[in-house]
Amino acid sequence: MTVMKGMKGMVSGAALAFLLIGAGLGFASAYLLLHNRAAEIAKPLPMLRPRSDSADTGTAGATKPPPLDTARLKQLEDTVKADPKNIPALTELGNMQSDQLNYDEAAKWYKLAVDANPKNVEMRNYLGEALFQGGHADESLAAFKAALEVNPTHPEALFDYGYVLLQGKKDADGAVKIWEKLVQTNPNFDQIDRVKQLITAVKERTK
Repeated sequence: MTVMKGMKGMVSGAALAFLLIGAGLGFASAYLLLHNRAAEIAKPLPMLRPRSDSADTGTAGATKPPPLDTARLKQLEDTVKADPKNIPALTELGNMQSDQLNYDEAAKWYKLAVDANPKNVEMRNYLGEALFQGGHADESLAAFKAALEVNPTHPEALFDYGYVLLQGKKDADGAVKIWEKLVQTNPNFDQIDRVKQLITAVKERTK
């Protein structure tokens, strides 16, 4: 929300607006559209993938995870034991756990990667996404805020921060403020028109 594997397609601006004006969908469904892992959708963090409908707190619903590669998991864990600051291994461990819907476990590995390199904004975004999907909105916001302290105009961090404000804290005004900063500081952002549509949709909803 750096942050991210190839995404699977474009979504319409109307669909995005629909999600954010009270469609009643849970976080994962909204996240599926807002963070669809396609390069043309603003190159968002690709590490965490949406699973299924869930509560606005970010807790994922019941979706069957992919098979766990236990051999690879063990190999990565051994790598980290030998080299605790191996960021690629820590990142892959976080990704594997998020694939299993183990968002708290994923956040643990991402946090270790952040500790290994506090300037890594993308990894802080991974952490923020995992925390939100695990139902920890306040901690998620703290992760995104920390990312923005490193890079105040990072577009994905700004988008994700605004999204969690809106969906996790119901702070529409705060989300709009952050997204307006995104528009102001990143005029060439790949999805700037969609961000503007979201701002308009949220403002319309809160009139």
